[in-house]
Amino acid sequence: MISVHIILFDIDGTLTSKESTEAEELERFIRPVSETAGKVLSRERWRYDGMVDPEIYRLLLIESGMSPDSAMRSLPRVISRAEEIFLRMETRPVLNNGVGELLRVLSTCQNHRLGVLTGNLSAVAEEKLRLAGIRSYFAETFYSNGYFDRADLARDAVRACAKKYALRSNGEVVIVGDTPRDIEAANANQAKAVGVASGHYSVSELVQVGAAAAFRSLDPCRELLEALEVEVVKGL
Repeated sequence: MISVHIILFDIDGTLTSKESTEAEELERFIRPVSETAGKVLSRERWRYDGMVDPEIYRLLLIESGMSPDSAMRSLPRVISRAEEIFLRMETRPVLNNGVGELLRVLSTCQNHRLGVLTGNLSAVAEEKLRLAGIRSYFAETFYSNGYFDRADLARDAVRACAKKYALRSNGEVVIVGDTPRDIEAANANQAKAVGVASGHYSVSELVQVGAAAAFRSLDPCRELLEALEVEVVKGL
């Protein structure tokens, strides 16, 4: 029986450059919360890398002065407004180095299925993938709607893939991300964690938190393909 491997990619900082959407990202978080809370939030240095969107909005609402209960009651309205704001923006996500070529290579691998596992809300993620011109590569999509912890999102994604593709173990799912939270979520669910230092964290930092392998970019070198369980032709 041929073994199937599932590769799930994070979006921001992994597939796409964070710098290319930084202003729009900040706007879609700060603006709906400020509107709801009636208070302009500080645009200080971002500290929520790797977290899922609903949890970020919840924390920002609490930061604005709301009680935890009030924040949860306001969350659906804030999320709806955030999606509306993002979809009206002129966003231009740029692919990180090597991503286009890597996806083309992986799309020819018969034993691999590609997907995304992202902290983004579904409407936001779909728009980013569409604008970046890579939506067609992904058979599986796991978005953060309804989740407050990335490990829980990864758990359900790994379970869904294991059931759909009759995987022998969770280790046949590879989760690729640029933050410690991506790595930790993969390891918490016995998936294989591969890091890419194209965001705010270095190769050594990603390895230190448990990445099975980490790379400076997603340029499809031999070592990266091997980490993604791709059988590399001898001599490459």
